[in-house]
Amino acid sequence: MVSIIVSSYQPENFSALEKNIAETVGVPYEIIKIDNPGLMGICEAYNKGAEKAKYENLLFLHEDVIFNNFNWGKELLKLLESK
Repeated sequence: MVSIIVSSYQPENFSALEKNIAETVGVPYEIIKIDNPGLMGICEAYNKGAEKAKYENLLFLHEDVIFNNFNWGKELLKLLESK
């Protein structure tokens, strides 16, 4: 399970990311969108998102990312569990 935190200021990019994650992640997840039209630094936005997360594993993403691999969430969790 992973909480995905996105500092967002371009709605079209966020929509594409949200769809891409749903199609590829392969594990339970939540997306926490922090609307940020340039009023705060990215660290502040990410910290606000982290405070809202319900899962232990946090993934901080820019909204222009596209995942090309299916079930990437499973691989991410395997890596995190091995540490």
